[in-house]
Amino acid sequence: MTGNISRIAAIMLMAFGLLSLGMTYWTVVRGPALLDLPNNARSVEFERQIQRGRILDRNGQVLADTQMTDQGPRRVYSYPQLAPVLGYFSLRYGVGGIEAAFNDALRAYATSDSLAAMRYRLLHERPVGYDVVLTLDLRLQQEADRQLGNRRGSIILMDTEGAILAMASHPGYDPSRLDETFPQLSADPAAPLVNRATQGIYPPGSTWKTETLAAALDAGVTRPDHVYNDGAETLVVNGFPIRCNNNPPGVNQFDLAHAFGYSCNLTFARLALELGEPRYTEYAKRFRTDDTLPLEIPVARSQIANQDLTNQVLLASTGFGQGELQVTPLAMVMIGATVARDGTLPRPHLLQEVRTPNGQRVQGPQTGSLATVVQPETARQVRQIMEVAVNDGYASGAKIPGVRVGGKTGTAETGRGTPPHAWFLGVAPIDQPRYIVVVMIENGGEGSQVAAPLAGRLLAAALK
Repeated sequence: MTGNISRIAAIMLMAFGLLSLGMTYWTVVRGPALLDLPNNARSVEFERQIQRGRILDRNGQVLADTQMTDQGPRRVYSYPQLAPVLGYFSLRYGVGGIEAAFNDALRAYATSDSLAAMRYRLLHERPVGYDVVLTLDLRLQQEADRQLGNRRGSIILMDTEGAILAMASHPGYDPSRLDETFPQLSADPAAPLVNRATQGIYPPGSTWKTETLAAALDAGVTRPDHVYNDGAETLVVNGFPIRCNNNPPGVNQFDLAHAFGYSCNLTFARLALELGEPRYTEYAKRFRTDDTLPLEIPVARSQIANQDLTNQVLLASTGFGQGELQVTPLAMVMIGATVARDGTLPRPHLLQEVRTPNGQRVQGPQTGSLATVVQPETARQVRQIMEVAVNDGYASGAKIPGVRVGGKTGTAETGRGTPPHAWFLGVAPIDQPRYIVVVMIENGGEGSQVAAPLAGRLLAAALK
C-alpha cells in the first residue's frame, strides 16, 4: 500500500510539474504573443478597459486622446489631417502609423506584459497609457496642410537635427471614422491610407541635381567657378540627345552655379558621366538613396535604378533626375539636410519623448548622424550654389525678404500625356541653416511655378 501511494504521489507530482511548466510557458513566454493575436477575444476585451495614452505635438497640443464610453474606448483625433502620420486605432482593424509604432507605450505596456495585465485584473484597475510627444509643431503642420490644399502630394519640414516639424500628405482620411470607412479607403485609387511623404515613390526631376552636384564637387570632377558652354550644345549619348533647354535666351555660357540655377540637363548629364558608374553609385549609397531610411513609421525604399548604371544613357539621365530614379520625399529631405549639416546625414525622427501619466520621461528620441556623406567644404559650396538658384534662377519663387534661402526646383516627367510632378527642395537660412523643406505635388506642373512658392511660405512661417 505504501509503495502504491508513493508511486501515485510521484506520478501526480510529475504531472503537476509538467502542468506548471506548461502554464509558465504559455502565460509568461508565449503569453504576450497570444494576447496580441487579432482574433484573441480576451485581448480585445481587455483593450476595451485601457485608457489609451495621448499623442501630443512638441508644444503639448493634444493630437489624439481616448474617451471611455459604454461601448468601449473611442479614439478622438483633434486634427484629422495628421492621419497619415498618426495612423489609427481600431478594435476591428488594429493600429497604424504612430499608433502602431508606440502601441505598447500608449496602452501602458498592459497587454504585452502578462504580469502587468494580471495585476490590473486582480486589482480591478484601469490601465492608463503613457503619453507620446512628437517633434511635430501643430502650427507649422496646419500651415503645410493649408499650402498643400486639395492637391495630391506631400510636404515635409525638418530641422537640421533631423526632427520632423511638419509632414503633410494629401489626400488623407478621418481616423475617427475608420471602422465605417476602411473598406472604401482601402479600395480608393487615390490611396488615402498611404503616407505620400514616406511611402510615395516618384521620379525627383531636377531636385536630384542637388545630389549630382554634391557628388561632383566632392569628387573633384568640377568646381563652382567652372564655365560651361552648354546653352546651345547637344550631347548625344548612344543615340540619345541631351540638351539644356532651360537657359535664358541667348545665354549659352555660364558657370556651374548658374547651370544649376538654370537647371541645365546637359551640364548635369556631363557631370554624371564624368563621375562614372562606380563613384555615382557610391555617393547615392552614402546619401542612403538606395536604401530604406530609419523612421518610426513605415518608409518605402528609394532606388537609383532598376539595374546598375553601366548603361551610359541611364547614367546620364540619372544625373539630371530622370532615368529609373524612384525616391520618396523623405529621401529628398535627407539630401537637403546633409547639405545643411556640413555633409553629415542626420537620423530623421518623429519622437520627442514618451512619458508616464505623471510626466516622468521613460524614452527619448533616436538622434545623431547616420553617415558622413561629403566634406564640409563641399556642403558649403552646394548651399551657396542653391542660393544662386533662388536669387538668379528658377527657384526665385521661394524668396523670403531679409532671409538667405537656397533651393532647387524640379519638374519630373511622368510619361506622355501626363503632367509632370512639381518638386522643390529648400534650405534656410543659407548662412546658418535651420530648416529643410521638400514639396512634391503629383502631376502639379512646373516646380518653379507650383512648388517653390508653397515652400517659401512654409519656411517663412517656420522662421517667425
